[in-house]
Amino acid sequence: MRTIFPDLSLKKKYDIDFSLIPLGVVLLELAAFGTELSKAQYGSVLSLILMRLAHTFILLAVTVGLSKILFKFQKTQLSYPVIAFFGLLAISFGIFFHDILAKFFEVEVFSLVRQIGSGLLQGLFWFPAFILVGSKRTAIFDHFKDYEQRLIVNTRATSRDSKEFQDIRVKIQGEIREELFDKCAALKASIAKIELDGSDLLTVNDQIQPLLLGEELRRFSLKLETYGSEQSQATVLGQNINSVRLLANQFKILYEITSRRAPLKTETYTTILVILISPAFINFSTLHGALFFFPLVSFAIYLSSIMVTKTLAQGGSKAVRNSSIWIFITGLIPGLFNEIGQVVTPDPNTKFPLFINIFSLPMGYLIFMKVLQVLQPHAIDLVKKDEIVASKELKNVVTKIVSEEFAHTLAHRWAVFIHGKILTRLAATALKLETAKNSGGFDSYRATLKELIDLLSKPDSDFEQAEINLDSEIASRLDPWLGLVDVQLHIDHELKSTRNSRVHEVGEVIEEMISNSMRHGKAQSVSLRVTKLGDKDIEILAVDDAPIAPPLDQTRFGLGTRIFNLASDSRWSITRVDSSTVFKLVMAIE
Repeated sequence: MRTIFPDLSLKKKYDIDFSLIPLGVVLLELAAFGTELSKAQYGSVLSLILMRLAHTFILLAVTVGLSKILFKFQKTQLSYPVIAFFGLLAISFGIFFHDILAKFFEVEVFSLVRQIGSGLLQGLFWFPAFILVGSKRTAIFDHFKDYEQRLIVNTRATSRDSKEFQDIRVKIQGEIREELFDKCAALKASIAKIELDGSDLLTVNDQIQPLLLGEELRRFSLKLETYGSEQSQATVLGQNINSVRLLANQFKILYEITSRRAPLKTETYTTILVILISPAFINFSTLHGALFFFPLVSFAIYLSSIMVTKTLAQGGSKAVRNSSIWIFITGLIPGLFNEIGQVVTPDPNTKFPLFINIFSLPMGYLIFMKVLQVLQPHAIDLVKKDEIVASKELKNVVTKIVSEEFAHTLAHRWAVFIHGKILTRLAATALKLETAKNSGGFDSYRATLKELIDLLSKPDSDFEQAEINLDSEIASRLDPWLGLVDVQLHIDHELKSTRNSRVHEVGEVIEEMISNSMRHGKAQSVSLRVTKLGDKDIEILAVDDAPIAPPLDQTRFGLGTRIFNLASDSRWSITRVDSSTVFKLVMAIE
């Protein structure tokens, strides 16, 4: 308890939360059932099961009633002695009803002294433990959500800089460029076949105009625009990495980090196991047997616990594995003494099954201590730091997601570029050629075609634009919306002159956000703030007056989602507050 709650004191008051008490009752009832099944005298297994079920419901009713009373009198904080008092009160009711049920179902009960001994452990330790851990459950879950978020963010950031990701980037760019050049070269060759000299402009123009529709380029643009739909299922599954799966993949790494940097104390390993085995000594050992063996067992557990912490303190690549072996060995000690006791003073009533002695107890103790190691506050604090290592499996999953998002976003950029820079130029050229034909100007006609040939020879010349500062980038993204939506813009002064590769992504985020507000929300005004957040991050906050609220559930992972994810590493949200839609995104700017 001291390790789980370092500031535990008799005077301090703690938040009361009964949410874990039902779980505690069920676990204690299962433990009692297992003990009675192997040791108690009963008419049939069915009668024992029915008795334990009835007792479970009664004890649950008692604890629920107790929580209602405390809630009614607004007792939301209590000191440890008061919590322990209510624990003893609940367990006393449990003992009282247990004796009544045992007589009804003809099940043997332990002596009152033994029941009181077990009741003291349950009331003074387990009941307060479930209350106090229950009060911490929200904080614990928040810590692990924080761990999950930081882990994924760090892994995504690492993936973006990895050689594998850069190779994928080069490969995708190369494939798109190659196909674009092929289609532009084919169009250029078709135009070059048409003879201008010796032909009238009307005939030439009739041959050229169909080519300027750019059907192949148009289909290519549409193909790039819908690039993500074929792989949307994989992307959706990748985005839904939930905490349970994450912890299952990451538990080993998390345990290794916390056990090395915030190891449990020797006394913790000793106390937990001694408390776990105490009911067995109380219920089944004779007085002289308990007085002789209990101190010896406790001392042996303490010595073995020293080896656990000492092994971890020595460090080394095998320290965590070896300490786990010592924890398992520590869990074997009570069973070993039970076997020795049977040799010294044979007594069938005090002998536990070999399965419990050599597997169930040590394995349960090992798992319990590993979970406790991860949950204790000093260890949880470590998840707030950016030094957590991701498992190979998680790295692969996140790298795949980042690569897909980048591929989809890059394909969209090319689609927009082809549509806006090339197809638009083809359409403009068609109009110019019509004008030149009507005026009969061969020179003007040739000059217009030459400009088009130059464009088709280097179709990607304007794709990689020179970097501009953040202020100009945002202004260029807002220009098309002037007169359509009122944007109240604030950019921190120190950010306006920022000029790097990420500025373009800021512009894409803002452009997509404004587009969503207009097209989906029908907003008329947007308050947009771009502010510094820490040393490396910025926050983009937009509040609009859209009368149409965004959907509660994101049922579709479209291009906008991929743009936001790639820019922010999933650190964004869209929420509805009163009659406004609030968009918030955090991203690295350096």
